Amino acid sequence: MMRIAALIGLLLWAPTIVSAQQDQTVVNRVLGNVPDLVTSVVDPKIALGTIVVDVIDPAGSPVPNQAVRLGLMEQSGGRDSKACVTDDNGSCSFDGLLTDAKHSYRVNVPFEGARYSSTPFRLDAENGQRVRVIRLPVTRDNRRIFQVLGRTMVEFRDGRARVSQDARLTNLGESTYVFPDGGMRIRLPQGFKAFDALAVMTDQRVSATDEGLEISGSIPPGRADLRWAYDIPLSGASLSIEQSVPFATMEYQVVSDYIDGMTLEVEGFQVARVHEGGDRRFLVAGVMRGPGDAPIDPLTIHIRGIPGGGPLPYIAALVAAVFAFIGIWLLFRPSDQTAALVKVRQDRRAELLEEIASLESQRKAESIGPSFYEHRRRELTDELAIVLRMQSEATGR
Repeated sequence: MMRIAALIGLLLWAPTIVSAQQDQTVVNRVLGNVPDLVTSVVDPKIALGTIVVDVIDPAGSPVPNQAVRLGLMEQSGGRDSKACVTDDNGSCSFDGLLTDAKHSYRVNVPFEGARYSSTPFRLDAENGQRVRVIRLPVTRDNRRIFQVLGRTMVEFRDGRARVSQDARLTNLGESTYVFPDGGMRIRLPQGFKAFDALAVMTDQRVSATDEGLEISGSIPPGRADLRWAYDIPLSGASLSIEQSVPFATMEYQVVSDYIDGMTLEVEGFQVARVHEGGDRRFLVAGVMRGPGDAPIDPLTIHIRGIPGGGPLPYIAALVAAVFAFIGIWLLFRPSDQTAALVKVRQDRRAELLEEIASLESQRKAESIGPSFYEHRRRELTDELAIVLRMQSEATGR
């Protein structure tokens, strides 16, 4: 859904990128279509029970004296690790490893605050494994980090508001961005509680602090999706939320539960409108940012007329998918609207099917946990249902 906005907005924000090839590089990084920095394959030339790790730089030259750690994971929950250092050929190895189904392994290469990690794997019963790691230079300059889409969703439950937030980040640079020492800190509303963040297999970590949250780790060239949520106790019929948005942002959406009499105001955003989906109603406010526009900092939300008691139905994934699509369509309105919309739907449908297939493969290989699998699969299938419904309505079938 975000493809049109991402291409136009980020190409405008990257004026130094002029060639068609460089334009495509930006597009690929926005969509997350980037080469894997870590690859792992069965290699019949390597002895049984052995993992060989090759570390190279972006030009393909070996990286000597690089520390490598191997995580060993047992099906019973046990954890252990081993270490080695690459030689002049950029290689080191681990041998004598178990090849049964109860043990899996993960290669980690730390470098100046970044960490390059393989997907967990089991060893083949007859051959060894070769892991290749491309170690990029690192930077702490965040000027090439953009938030393609930021989203805050507010659900009202008995005596509290559940605030869920997404940050879709893109690193347009050639280096891996490393968050500041101690993490990038974001202050949350006073009195927040029940903080939770979606764990990911990549190098980013979102954790709670006394005053809010901190983001640590690194982002290589490409895309990273972060998600977290927290509760705010309700003490009346109104709620105000203020927090910083540390990233240059192209689009931001605020979505709230709605019943008659409620209002949503987001400072600097378009006037919130009521949208209906099935038997649900929502208030939606959004803003698009272009080159030279003021940043969204702080994000200030006011919700008034909140009723007391009773849960309000809310499905964030459906709302986000529908209104991201509507917002982009209304904003850009290409001359051939029908053809453009058909193309967007077809492309997004193909992307979603690929993501679902990849997710199933990762779960089968036990490289992701059941909680992440269930959460992400629900998001993808909900959005796919909306895309298919839009296609059906458009064609009359």
